[in-house]
Amino acid sequence: MTATHDSLGISEARSQLGTLVARAVHGHQPTTISRSTTERAVLISEADYEELLRARRELEAGQVTEAIAAHDRGEREMMTYDSKEALYADLGLPIPQ
Repeated sequence: MTATHDSLGISEARSQLGTLVARAVHGHQPTTISRSTTERAVLISEADYEELLRARRELEAGQVTEAIAAHDRGEREMMTYDSKEALYADLGLPIPQ
């Protein structure tokens, strides 16, 4: 992905959607689309999205591996969790959707 990208309001993005999708797919150029100052999304290609998901899974696997290694070194005690949410919170990971 390139380091620079555009930021557009939702109405302007809607009128340019075909061009924005083509830029995302062929040029790997993300576009931030704002509905308001607090509601923003980023349009990226499916390939870039899959790459981000893969990187996230690798990061999470590394964090879990490190937690297991810390337990094996005696630096972390074994925990029992009542829910998946509690486990992910303890590891500092977002809960998968």
